[in-house]
This record gives sequence, C-alpha cells and structure tokens, in this order.
Amino acid sequence: HAPPVVHGIALVPVTRLPDRLRQIFSFELFNAIQSKTFEAVYESNDNVVVSAPTGSGKTTIMELAICRLVGSTEQGSYKVIYQAPTKALCAEKKRDWDKLSTLGLICTELTGDTDFHQMSHVKNGDVIITTPEKWDSMTRRWQDHKKLLQMVKLFLVDEIHMLKESRGATLEVVITRMKSIGADVRFIALSATVPNSHDIATWLGKNCAYPNTPAYEARFDEDFRPVKLQKFVYGYNSTNNDFMFDKSLDKILPDVIKKHSAEKPTMIFCSTRQICQGTAKMLAEHLSKGEHRWPASDRSFSFRDRDLQNTALCGVAFHHAGLDQNDRSLVEKLFLEGSIFVICCTSTLAVGINLPAYLVILKNTNTFAEGRPKEYNDLEVMQMLGRAGRPQFDTAGVAVIMTKNENKDKYERMIAGTELIESCLHENLVEHLNAEIGMGTITDVSSAKLWLKSTLLWVRMKRNPSHYKIQGQTIVFFMDIEQKLEEICEKDVTHLQEAGMVYQSQEGRLKCTSAGTAMATYYIKLETMKGLLALRPGSKTAEILQAISEAQEFKELRMRVNERVVFREINKGLGMKYPLKGDISTTAHKANILIQFELGSMEYPTGEAFQKYSNSLIQDKSFVFQHVHRLIRCLIDCLNDTKDAITLKNALAVARCLSAKCWENSPNQLRQLDGIGPATVKKFAMANIRTLFDLAATEAHKIDMIASRNPPFGANVLKELRNIPNFTITVTQITKVEKMTPRLKVMCRADIGYTNKGIPSRFKGSMIIAYFLAECDGQLLDFRRIAVNKLQGGRDVKFTAEVVNPDQKITCYVSCENIVGTIKSAELRPDIEPSLFPPSPKSIPTLPRDGKRVRSHQRQEISGFAPATHLIKQEELSKGYKDAPSQDDFSYIDNIGKTYDDETARNTKLNARLQSESRSQTLEEPDTVEESLQLPNGNWACKHKCGDKSKCKHICCREGLERPPKIVKKK
Repeated sequence: HAPPVVHGIALVPVTRLPDRLRQIFSFELFNAIQSKTFEAVYESNDNVVVSAPTGSGKTTIMELAICRLVGSTEQGSYKVIYQAPTKALCAEKKRDWDKLSTLGLICTELTGDTDFHQMSHVKNGDVIITTPEKWDSMTRRWQDHKKLLQMVKLFLVDEIHMLKESRGATLEVVITRMKSIGADVRFIALSATVPNSHDIATWLGKNCAYPNTPAYEARFDEDFRPVKLQKFVYGYNSTNNDFMFDKSLDKILPDVIKKHSAEKPTMIFCSTRQICQGTAKMLAEHLSKGEHRWPASDRSFSFRDRDLQNTALCGVAFHHAGLDQNDRSLVEKLFLEGSIFVICCTSTLAVGINLPAYLVILKNTNTFAEGRPKEYNDLEVMQMLGRAGRPQFDTAGVAVIMTKNENKDKYERMIAGTELIESCLHENLVEHLNAEIGMGTITDVSSAKLWLKSTLLWVRMKRNPSHYKIQGQTIVFFMDIEQKLEEICEKDVTHLQEAGMVYQSQEGRLKCTSAGTAMATYYIKLETMKGLLALRPGSKTAEILQAISEAQEFKELRMRVNERVVFREINKGLGMKYPLKGDISTTAHKANILIQFELGSMEYPTGEAFQKYSNSLIQDKSFVFQHVHRLIRCLIDCLNDTKDAITLKNALAVARCLSAKCWENSPNQLRQLDGIGPATVKKFAMANIRTLFDLAATEAHKIDMIASRNPPFGANVLKELRNIPNFTITVTQITKVEKMTPRLKVMCRADIGYTNKGIPSRFKGSMIIAYFLAECDGQLLDFRRIAVNKLQGGRDVKFTAEVVNPDQKITCYVSCENIVGTIKSAELRPDIEPSLFPPSPKSIPTLPRDGKRVRSHQRQEISGFAPATHLIKQEELSKGYKDAPSQDDFSYIDNIGKTYDDETARNTKLNARLQSESRSQTLEEPDTVEESLQLPNGNWACKHKCGDKSKCKHICCREGLERPPKIVKKK
C-alpha cells in the first residue's frame, strides 16, 4: 500500500527501522515533520536544525538520531549529550527516555551541584541529560575529562531558541566549545518556530569536514501542530504599578474565561504564588455568587490547605511550589478527572507535569525573576501556551495572553514565530571570557576576536549589524564589525583585570590569577568574586557567611513580602548563632537565615500563621545549599594564595559545617551519623555525650539504652564511627637558632596520623579528605589537602616559620574537610634565646586595612606580615550582627542538654563569686582597663577565671569568642 500523504509529505513507516530499534516507538507511522526530516536525521551524519511548533513531535527526531548512532557505532564507544534549558525539562526527558534501556543505553542526569558524586554516573551513562550551565562547568575543565569528551558523538540541543535570552550566552559558548574540542560531534538542534533558523544552520555548519557549508535545515509552521491552537493577545491600559495592573485584570478575567473556555478545563498562569491564590479565591467567589459555568462535582476530597479546600469546592484550585506535595498531587489528579475545572498556577506547572487544558490564559506577562520584576522570556511563554490543546480529548485549543498595551506587539510577534533569534553573548561575556582565558583558548585580544568569530554572535553581527549598533557599508562595514568585536573584548578584559581575575604576563599573554582560576572552576559570577575578595583580613565566621549570602547566585531567591514575618521569627530563635540586626527584608538576609536555620538544626516556628510558608522554606533552603558549597570552596582557593590564616581557618570551618549541615562544637554533630535525629541528639546531650568521640568511647549497649533503641543500633553507630578519623598531631622544632639575624627562621615538623585501627578512607560513600594548616599569629605558614588513606603509618609535614618576638607560638591544625567534630591542633613555642631577637621595629608592616584584599598576582610583592595582634582592629563586626554575649551569660553556648561535668560546674560557681567580689571592690579601687587577648585561632579570650580552659565545657573557654569581649574595668 502507498503510504499516507500529509501536507504533501509521504509518511514514513516505523518498519523502515531494524526490529531492534523500532521497539522504542509506540506508533506505526512517523508524522509529517518526522517523515520530512527522516533521511537527513537517520540516513546521514550531518548536522540538522529543525524549527517547528511546540507539541509537533520534535523529540522523536532526536530519538531517530540516537537510533542512527546505535545502529552504526559499537556499544560503549560513544556518549550522547542532551541539553535542555531547565532542570524540570531534563527530569521530564529522563523519565521519557528510560525506555532507551531496551537499546542497552543507560540514561543519566547531570543537573545537580555536586560534581564528585555525579561524575561516576556520567562515566557509566550513555545518554547524559544536562543543562547548558552544568555542561559549561564541566567542559571548562575539559582537560580533566578529555577521554569522556572525546567519546561525545551526538549533541542534542532542545529549545535552541533560548539563545536570545541572557542564559542563551552559556548555550552559545558550550556549542562553540564542543565544536572545537569534540571529536567529530554531530549536532541536532530543535527550536520553536523562528524566522532565522538558517543562521543557526550557518553557525553549526554541515559537519566537521565542511564547517562553512550550512547544516540541513527544516522549518514548519503552525499548520503542522497536531492540535490546532487559536492564539489571542489582549492589551490593556496600565499604570506603573504592576500589582495594581494585575488586580485590574481580575475584573476582566471572568469574561475572558466565559468567552474562550467553552466550559472546558482552563489553566491560568499567574506571576506569583500570592496572586495564584488571590485569583483562585476571586474566581471561586464569582462562581459561587452566580451561575456555575461547569457542572458541580460529586467527588469528595480533602486538602490540608484551607483556602485550597474552599476554592476547590467551587471547581477552582491553585497550584504552586509552596503547596504541600500531597495537595499538589491531589489538584493534578482532580483536574485530570474533571472534578476541578480551573487551575490558577505559576509557571512551574508549565514543565515537568503533563497536565494539558483546553484554554490557557497568561494573566499578566510580568513576573519576578533575578531579584526584580521582568517580562516572561520566550521559552516560558511557549512552554505555558504549549499546555493548551489536549490531543486525547480535543482537536483544538485556545491560548490567551493578557498584557499591557505597550507589550501587545511583542507577544503577537512571539506567538506568530516572527521574532528573530539574536545573540546576547556580547552582553553576558565576561565570565565566559575569563573561563576561556583560563583554558588557554584566549591569550590576547586578537585570539579573543578569533574565538568570537566562531560564535553565533559573529553570524548575526554580519546579518543584522544595526541590532549590535554597527554602522557603515561594504569595506567600512566589515571594518566596523572588527572594531566592534575589539571593543567588546577590550571592555570585558579590562573588567577582569580591574577585578584581579586576569593579568598580562611578561610575554604579553593574558593569564588567570588564582582568583580567576577559582572563578572559572567553581562557576562563580564576577560580582560575587568581588564581594568574596573584599573580605577584610582576619574575617570572622559571621562576615564570611554575610559575604556568601550576598552572592549574585542567589538573586533569584525572592524575599516575598508575606514571608518576612517567618524569617524575623526564625532570626529571634536560640539556634541562630549570628542573628541579624535591623529589618529582615533582602535576598541576602533570607539566604543567611536559611543557612543558619539548617546549621543550627532549628525547628520551624509553631504559630499557625507560619505554617503555610513551611514548604517554600524547604525549597528555598534546598536552592541555597545547591550554591553554598562551591561558593565557600572558591573562597578557600582564593585564600590559599594569601598569608591570612585566620580567614582561611574560619572559611574551612564554614565549609565543614555546610557539608555536615551542623555547627562545630555542637551536639548536633552527632546527626552526621545514620539513624540519629534531633530527639536522639537531645538524649545523648543529657547523658553528657556531645561529640563524635564522646560517642565513640561509649559502649554499644549503653548507646542502645540512652537512645532507647534496640540492638544492633549501638553496634552500627560504633561501626560508622570507626570510619571517622581520630587524628593525632604533634609539632616540633627541628633546627636551632644560634645567632641573631634580621628575620629569625625556624624549621618545624608536624607529624600527622590517626588512632583508628582500620584505614578510615570513606564516609557515606565519599573519599575522606583532610587538610593541614600551620599558622603563627595569624600568618599562614603552610596549607595542604591530604587523602586520609595516605596517612596510614603517619606522615610528616615540614615548614618554615619566621618569628619576630619570643612570645609568638606556632599552631598546627588537622581536620576532615567535610566532617564536623574532627579538628585537632598542636602548639609550639619556638626554642630561641630572647637575646637573639632583634630590637622591636618602630613600625610593623601590616596587611591592607582598606577592606580590599591584595590581588593574587600582586601578592608576591608583599615582603612581610605582622602578627595578627597588630593586624586586626578590635572593632565592631559588620553592622548586620548583634552584640556578642556578655561574659557571665552562658545561655548562648548551647541550648541542647543542660548537664555539665563537675569541673565545669565548679568553674561556673567560681566565675559568679569572682564577679561578686569584683563588684564589691568597685568603690574602693581605682579604675584600670584590662585589655582583650586574641587567641591563635583568631577568636578572643573570654574573661572567665576557669583553671584548665582546654578541658572546660564552656565553649568560650575552649574556643574563645567570635568578637572581643566587653571591656572589664579592674579596680
């Protein structure tokens, strides 16, 4: 029989494929779009660009390309990369492509934030589903993954029309990089209907052998959409107030629904969660007063959210990420069943969930993103409108956009597919330029211009120069383009040099500083780097947390007006180690509180008014912790190149706490062990078991008894504890100083080991890495990372220290990078005759005090540093933090467990008596001021009169205070 013909295209039967490959397709005929591109995709190895409407079957085109590779290449010798702009789309594709296992292919997802755990999955996977940002991060270190990248044979790009959005710059860079470092990579690029898909074909080229010949290109209009979609754009008069404009649409919305819904399921996209709920309430009230447009449901249901329960009874629901998961699932189920007819939702429902409707309405095109109000981008609009039309129920659908009059033309062009794709690389270039300099691709302005000529930017600059502000004709025209490229490169190179990310070597080559390398490695934004490098020398934990919280990576973390009351309540909690001062209103405040909420194992406020925000807090906390690890690692790498031991030690402590999700010196460190939660921690704390090593010294049966658990709980806990290194460290002087010199140098040796019987090499599946740090009065002497399995039998570290006075001491630390409660230290006071020290100089060189850290390429010019006691002013910490606790206030030490040992109890009583005596002498003795003493770890000594402070259970005695104590006047 002759195959059917649709739109003049003979449909290709699936039987054209071998039996093994056709099993992944659940239909007998490819549709018109798939049939038209069948030969180019399945019967050649050339690059392909397809522009077609949403829902027209473009995914099958990618599957055909995979079949081509499977049928022509030996299994295990190739990798397929699929790129989508959002994690939700990636997750959706991962679910869909689990069917590829029938071809022997393993699908893996690479969209998280932890490279270490995911790289093993990537190496084992055949199809890697990822986002442009994640793949960019990985390929910036392509020399580390050279073998893996050379196995990439097929690169699938979904939604390539996102190139015109700000995030499109990353996709453009990634494709450009894969064209240069890949070994004969084939590109399949898919987009919604766009007028200039030919430019993408020109940029990609036919294949690696013919890069100057355009790729195969196929364009299809709306007639090829399986469900015909009517589209309407309505413009309305507006004021400058977006909220008031949205409220004004409430009056119009019921009439729009009545006009277009045909009493069929309707989905209304709203810009915020609050507007979702408000719109649903308004519609429910409207329906309850008048005649129901939909038949009443006889289905009984129960939602946790009261507002949702009330609106759902009228056939209207709201759906957003802040709802309880069970409520969201029930809304989706009832909508599919027909018990709910209208859903008011945020754009999160547009991807990842197959929930189509007959009518889709975009109520206001203004949303909140990147910390400010902005219009939806093309991808978001097309995804939302793509929910209109239900292939299983209808042959048509309706999409309505309600926007301001001034935006009406823009959205009409967008939905008609007549808006050009332009590159925005020149506006988002600086971080990518830094990465290419770090990789050695760019060494000067000339090589930067050459690199830019391999991007879509170059193609579009020649095609549409006026968009890029280029004037001139013919020969002058091309000179103007060259000049424009040079301007773009010089401007961003200058920005990077001024920020200390790159420098020009003596040979004239552009190179990354250590800060620039860290910025590229950890995928950090330039403005964030400026904030991290602005930390003052000797920064404390609170200042480091503040710098991280102000990172640009959190700009999408919105502080919603209604949430502020929750964060203010959390900020008052006992678990907030560094409570914030002033009004809690910014994104940085929110990030800071979320970090401390997690590290303090704080309980969510119990008030009924707070409960509706609990799910939002969990999701926002998860978002913050996706970024904090690479931010703190980046800071540590930058500090490694300085002499600032205090900030480095505090940053390492923050990194350790973030990994363990608990504070150092807190009983919550026990939660790092499997099966131990907050209730069990309290039981252990009451039994005076507050550290990992307290627990390790407890017998299994006693652990069972204290935790009220059955065996073998205690035995399993002890087994896990045996995998945590119990470090030993000593430090000795190995050279003797016998004569006076301007700078006395002593050679030291630190001996590091552990007391565990076995080799503690892995914890929770990850290799255990230790760090060693040596410092002298705040000056860094040595810092290095060591795999713990290399410490078997002990290891010595030799280093040199300069000392300038007989009171100085050298302190060495060893700890796990990611496990709280493992730090150990040792001190050494150099054995040097006091007479050998030169006279004290009148002025001592100090670290900069202007708040600016020395750039890494300038640091070798600094000849010396003063001891920390001279470097750090006893000034107030940043204005965002409350005063340190007073000396007789023990309530802040820990709010879990009240049991002290006998020695601590005696210390507490002694302090009270001494304080009382001090008060009684006030009237008799003249005033003298007792100065504050700074400890080697950068903290300040407390004023308690405890005997052996190293054994005292007062944390302030053992570790010191974060800030100078209040000045005590002696009488």
